[in-house]
Amino acid sequence: MSPVAESARWVRALWSWREVMATTAVWCSTSVLLRPFTGPRVPQAMMHRYFDKVMGQLGIDLVATGTEKVKAATPCVIAVNHNSLLDVPVVGTVLPIEYKWVSKKEIFYLPFIGWHLWAAGHIWVDRKRKDNMQRLADEFRRTFRAGGSILMFPEGTRSENGALQKLKSGAFITAVDEHVPVLPIVLDGTERLLTKGELDRPTGRLRVGLHVCDPIPVPEHGSREQKVVAMRDATRAAMVAALDELRGGPGRAEQPTV
Repeated sequence: MSPVAESARWVRALWSWREVMATTAVWCSTSVLLRPFTGPRVPQAMMHRYFDKVMGQLGIDLVATGTEKVKAATPCVIAVNHNSLLDVPVVGTVLPIEYKWVSKKEIFYLPFIGWHLWAAGHIWVDRKRKDNMQRLADEFRRTFRAGGSILMFPEGTRSENGALQKLKSGAFITAVDEHVPVLPIVLDGTERLLTKGELDRPTGRLRVGLHVCDPIPVPEHGSREQKVVAMRDATRAAMVAALDELRGGPGRAEQPTV
């Protein structure tokens, strides 16, 4: 693609997102301005309403089941399959709890949304820092002791085609070390809204399915490593079963959808 064509593509994409960008600028800026006076709780509560508004602007019809399990499982590690940049606002609409999202440090430098993540006290990851793991462990422990939860995408990166990937161990190490359950949540349909590498805003009414699975408790017996593996395998099995159900049959969870 020529430089001119690439520039035109970006201009067209930005224009298609203008309404959402304006909403983001207003809500996120307000959350940052309130932070010094209210602490992180008010900015976090504002984002629940912001996500609802963005969902309406994007024409997303969410069909969610099992959401009554969220409050009962808190504090916990919330494990979500990752298909799209739109996963966060979709999941955010069904989390009426105090939680912190774990994201790479670069996201916190983005205008508006990154500023809000800072204002609401979300947790950044910087793999280049030698003390990264200890700092994260301290942040997680502080969140759990305050009654909050941690939201992670245990696949580690977005799926390129909607198929569920292997789960990394980080989320489950946290659950075992802090002795909190893992709450699996699966999304179906966000991969068709904004695929990896796509820029243009989705159009039309868009259906997304979401299911909150039963929480996975920390095993009572076994070594630390055995407990981590058991929780990871149980979480993935729950995700596969739930995605198969959402997608209409066995084997669908691990098959490409786009």
